[in-house]
Amino acid sequence: MTLALVALAATARDYSHPVGYYRLQSNHSISTTLLGLEYSYEGRVADRWTLIGRAGVVPIGFNLYSFPSESGFNANLGIGASFEGRYYSSIKRRMEMGRSTYNNSSDFISLRLRTNTTGDGPEISLTPAYGFRRAIGKHWVQEFTLGMRFGIFGDDAFFAPHAQYRIGFVF
Repeated sequence: MTLALVALAATARDYSHPVGYYRLQSNHSISTTLLGLEYSYEGRVADRWTLIGRAGVVPIGFNLYSFPSESGFNANLGIGASFEGRYYSSIKRRMEMGRSTYNNSSDFISLRLRTNTTGDGPEISLTPAYGFRRAIGKHWVQEFTLGMRFGIFGDDAFFAPHAQYRIGFVF
């Protein structure tokens, strides 16, 4: 009898929150972009805010080239780490509309601080971006972000557009 009550309590739904309640989920994931592979942890820090830490092999530059005699693709990878603060702007609206918010499926605004190694030294950049994240089944997520990247590489500063598609396995 005691075991049955404990099992019932463990699986019972929590009705203490008001209708329309949502909660961001903390999670671990492994993700990839066009190039590279990163481990990340996303932790909930406030109502609609999370902080994401990532580390792994990241793309630091690639180009497509075409000359009359030759064409090709050149890519450079390095070791990188980033910290990103995210504000999930539409998670409450998605929940109220009956759409899934599983694995933090929502639009977001973010600010990412990233550093990575190159053969010529470290690079540090700051990227404000807008993006969206959607769950694909139980363990997969996809994200797309657009923004502008400001950075320092050696003695030079740079400004570049940022567009990224990421797919990840959440565990």
